[in-house]
Amino acid sequence: MTTQATPYAFPLLRKLDDSQRAADRAREAQLAAAFNDAVARGIAEGIARGRDDAQVEAQQLLEQSHREGIERGHADGLAEMQQAAAALRDALARFEAQCAQTLMEAEGFCVDLALAISARLAERDDIRAEFVLGSVRSALKALAPESPTAIFVHPTDHKLLARSLDDLPVRDDDTLTPGTSRVEAGRLLVQSSIEEAFEQIRVAVLELKTKRQASARGNVEGGIDASDG
Repeated sequence: MTTQATPYAFPLLRKLDDSQRAADRAREAQLAAAFNDAVARGIAEGIARGRDDAQVEAQQLLEQSHREGIERGHADGLAEMQQAAAALRDALARFEAQCAQTLMEAEGFCVDLALAISARLAERDDIRAEFVLGSVRSALKALAPESPTAIFVHPTDHKLLARSLDDLPVRDDDTLTPGTSRVEAGRLLVQSSIEEAFEQIRVAVLELKTKRQASARGNVEGGIDASDG
């Protein structure tokens, strides 16, 4: 019968192996703990750093938003001011145009009224006689030093001016219209008529009125066009 030999284990060597394994396990545990601690610290630092970065970024965004809000508000306010100024200029231009139009119409009315009143006055006998007296005196000054040989006037004017023309060679002339005089001094002659004088004044005034209205109308249209633009 064969007997199998049992391997002999050295007690010291087995203890050394157990100690080695225990040391390895302890070292692995330390490494694991150090790793876990490092991970935990990394996570905490990452969270803190991320929180700080987030706060900085949030502050920057807040400041940027504030600046943009101020700029936008300034731009909006400026735009509103510009619109208000434009509206005011437009209203002022239209008001000035209306004033110019009213002034032009009032001026035209006053001119027409003045001419109408003057025409009515020129029909009065006393006004015509005063015009004849003034015309005769002006003619005498113009003809001087020549003395008048004859002064012709309408009988109605002669009657009204008898005293004023008493020392002059005045003669009646029915062919002359009231308000007309003709002064003769040899070959020289000066004739005046209130109707002709008034007509000259009327034509000159109407021409001036037409020019002023054309100028005023251009200003009015220019003011309206400027306000519409």
